[in-house]
Amino acid sequence: MLRGRWIALSIALCSLLLAPSAGGRVGAEGPSPAQTYWLGPYFAGMEVTGTTGSTVVYGNCELPEGEGGCAPPAQVQNSSSCARNPIGLDRIPAEVFLLRGGGLAAVNESNGVDIGTGGRTVTVYTGEPELMGAALRELHTRAQSAPAPLAPPVYPLPVLRELKRVTAVAGRLGGVGAIATATDLPPAEVELRLRIAELLGPEALAGVPAPTMSTDTVERLRQLAFKSQFHPVRAARRLGISVDSLRAKLSRVRGLTGRC
Repeated sequence: MLRGRWIALSIALCSLLLAPSAGGRVGAEGPSPAQTYWLGPYFAGMEVTGTTGSTVVYGNCELPEGEGGCAPPAQVQNSSSCARNPIGLDRIPAEVFLLRGGGLAAVNESNGVDIGTGGRTVTVYTGEPELMGAALRELHTRAQSAPAPLAPPVYPLPVLRELKRVTAVAGRLGGVGAIATATDLPPAEVELRLRIAELLGPEALAGVPAPTMSTDTVERLRQLAFKSQFHPVRAARRLGISVDSLRAKLSRVRGLTGRC
């Protein structure tokens, strides 16, 4: 259920929801400039005022009196679906739905929406929620002359296996509470994963093996990945293993750490 401030956004998005499509699997290469998503040279009367890496900024923010900073009226951030996806983030989206054919949209609580399409996650931020519907309609790559249907997202195998963690027992256990107990996941996380699996369709997880690691082991590896990302040699030495062994260990949670 969307929070109150997202009611207007929900209404604007209703016409964008189409039938489910199956997801796939992923590589994590960065997009070329032509494949970077944006809203065109102008959006809602605003021109592009800056580009930084894979971020496109529209308009200028007005600094509130007494405040130390402000956000631009609209911006689009491009990342890989390995580095950013709903399962790898440490928060539950307010809502998850399909967008423009097969894109997987996750509504955040920070006036942002993540859209998974192909091997990319495109995050759209707007200072005014009523602009979000228009932004999601206009989203396209620089190589496209106009918006087109969005491909389903593709995720790394560890992400798909985390979806399989709940779907593998859903038929046998039924209720969210029972699944949460069996998988050692919070009920809200179970609901999120079941919803994503439903939207991607059964083909997305066909042939994906159920995880062999426990939820607790996955979380320990995630925390190890966070702690060692800047100093892998030091972390490997502390564990008494080689850097290559450390990387092999952390590859088991690829796509679940916000980094690839």
